[in-house]
Amino acid sequence: MSIFISMSKKLIINKRQLGLIKQYVQENTANVRLKNKIHEFLEADYEPSMGVKKMANEFYDQPLIKKKIDGSSITPKALAEYISHKFAGMNRSEINDCIEGWYRGDYDKEIGMRKGKK
Repeated sequence: MSIFISMSKKLIINKRQLGLIKQYVQENTANVRLKNKIHEFLEADYEPSMGVKKMANEFYDQPLIKKKIDGSSITPKALAEYISHKFAGMNRSEINDCIEGWYRGDYDKEIGMRKGKK
């Protein structure tokens, strides 16, 4: 079995290698689709917000996420916990990356990652 890369080069692979390549592409495609579902879920139900947290006598900006339904705010950590239960099958770092990309507005739907983080 062979795959043509260009007119002058030919890549020869066996059936097992072709199976591994197909499996990798299918897993990657499924992962990107799941990340896009999470992104669409966030776009539909939440919006980025900023809160203020008081520590001692100083105030610090804290990223919060506002629910569109009732206007209440939650932390990104609480949202990540909720998403990990709602969308099973993704590890926590991928969920955090989806939330951060959505929050900052630099999520790329084509590759399922944040822009510049390839």
